[in-house]
Amino acid sequence: MFNSFKYANYFWFVLAVVINSFSHYIRALRWCLLIKPLGYEIGKGYTFLAVMSCYLTNLAVPRLGEIVRSTMITSRYKVSFDKTLGTVITERAVDTLLFVLIFFVAFLFEYNLFKDYIIDNLNIDLNKYTFLFVIGIIGVLFAIILLFIFRKRLSNNKIYNKIKGFFSGIWQGMKTVLKLERPYLFIAYSLFIWFLWIFGTWILFKAMTETFSLGMKQAMVVTVLGSIGTMITPGGIGIYPTIFAKVLEVYSIKRAVGYALGWLCWLVSQIGPVIIGPIGFIIFAKGNKNKNAKDNVTGD
Repeated sequence: MFNSFKYANYFWFVLAVVINSFSHYIRALRWCLLIKPLGYEIGKGYTFLAVMSCYLTNLAVPRLGEIVRSTMITSRYKVSFDKTLGTVITERAVDTLLFVLIFFVAFLFEYNLFKDYIIDNLNIDLNKYTFLFVIGIIGVLFAIILLFIFRKRLSNNKIYNKIKGFFSGIWQGMKTVLKLERPYLFIAYSLFIWFLWIFGTWILFKAMTETFSLGMKQAMVVTVLGSIGTMITPGGIGIYPTIFAKVLEVYSIKRAVGYALGWLCWLVSQIGPVIIGPIGFIIFAKGNKNKNAKDNVTGD
């Protein structure tokens, strides 16, 4: 594995980092489209910094980054936090939908590979997860029925009204996808983000002699299955290279080479947030400090 690191061509690694960071910028542009129907023009540069800070935060605490980036934009532009969070939830819902779509496309291309990988490597007990899913749905429906029955009694409760108002704001943020001025641009951005992820993986294949000839189909399969790792651990640390190596092994790539390339691919996804994320925190903190000082002078 260390020999693979030693003889890798790091020009392709650097290019993959640039492509990955560019995908985050496209994500920032897409987020601007969602926030605009709320009546706010958000700076693209600040949105990009907030997105990178989000990914940096998720390395430490999964999903906390979504709260952090919403808070950053809220503090700078005075946008309603719950509505901003609603746009983030909409983003994630769209990403999940596209993941499922691309997963099935990759599944059609490599049916046998997916079947063997999921059964032999992930060892998923579908009956167990189906049971938990059904129990969860029943619990949610039961809670909704109780709220509907006792809604009049709860209408004067401050805590209930705050919770209701919070989720109402989130719902308004989520509905912005229906009010987009350029919905086709939103769809194009969403697809382009996934294309850049897959293209970045293909570019990284060029870094090693053993994987140089692998194509976009293999890159799509590796990227999609690798995404499962990022759902399990923060940023996919540890498990992402393992998935990468196991999938490439099916394509007759030695496991040591697969692990080395998997770690490089994982680093590609983390270098941008690690470098740019702290800059985002500093700039937002400095901007808020200056704005607070100005407010104190003006008496606001």
